[in-house]
This record gives sequence, C-alpha cells and structure tokens, in this order.
Amino acid sequence: MNYDLFKDINDLSGNGFVDGLMKFGAKYAIFIAFVIVAILCLLRLRERAVRPVVDVVAALVVTFVLGVAEAQIHSEKRPFQTHHVHQLLAHGPGQSFPSDHATAAFGLALATLAFLSWRWGVALLVVAIWIGFARVYDGIHYPVDILGSFLAALVGVAVVFVADRLLVQRRTDPVTAS
Repeated sequence: MNYDLFKDINDLSGNGFVDGLMKFGAKYAIFIAFVIVAILCLLRLRERAVRPVVDVVAALVVTFVLGVAEAQIHSEKRPFQTHHVHQLLAHGPGQSFPSDHATAAFGLALATLAFLSWRWGVALLVVAIWIGFARVYDGIHYPVDILGSFLAALVGVAVVFVADRLLVQRRTDPVTAS
C-alpha cells in the first residue's frame, strides 16, 4: 500500500510548473518555515516572553530525538534505490524513514501552533504538508516516511506541552508550591 500510494503521487510529475513548485517545496520551503519561526521567537523575546521560545526549542529537540529513534527502529532505503521512480531532485542514497525535512517542518508547525501563534501554526502546517507531499512527489520519500515525521513531531510537541502545563500547574498550586 505504501508503494502504491507513492507511485500514485510520484506519477503525477511531468508538468513543468507543478514540478517546479514541488521541487521548491521539497528543497527550500523548510528554510522559509525556519525563518518564520525564528522571527516569531524573536518577537516573543522582545516582549520578554521567554517561556514560549524555550517550549518551541524543547519541542524541536524532543521531535528530533524521536525522529532519530524512529530511524533506528525502522530501516528503509529511499524509493529511488529500490524502484524505478520519477526522481526530480538529486539526492544521495540512505535512510528514508522518517523524512528529516518533514520532521522539521511538522515540528516547527506544531510547536508554533502550541506555543507561539495559532494562525502562524496553521499556515506552517500547510507548508509542512506541502513539504511532505513534495518529498514524495519528487521521488525522495514514501508516504509512510512523512506520516512517521508527523507522528514524531506530534508526540514531541505533546510531551513538551504536557510537561509545560504540569510545571505551570505545580507552580500555581498552593499545596505543591510551598
């Protein structure tokens, strides 16, 4: 099923304009996401709101660690190493699961959504979906690689969100604060 869905998406390539959009998304959109989150963090720091920025950084670290753990658990070569694909971007062989680009993009989006800005988080989630789709479209990843990336980011952000809420609750609870 993973390969069949990969082929369905990868076989869409062949339109010059769409191919260009997908190449840009797969290769460069992650930098746009990082810049947006950096600016949002700087604005929060300017307001002297340190906690949300620390939460974003912590969520990204946990997400990265979970992505590394996923790669250790499930080893898979990239689609172009084992199948004939329409590979639109040059890429070296190696581990396919999970997608580092998609892990970072979903991590940035979900951390922004949880800690910085709902509107920017939704916009970055759209960018993350574009990046993930483009990585499959361009022949670099399977759909399950993108799903694994999303799950790493979702769990990473959730862990930090829950930990943050527990810390806030502990500080405000008169029984545990003393």
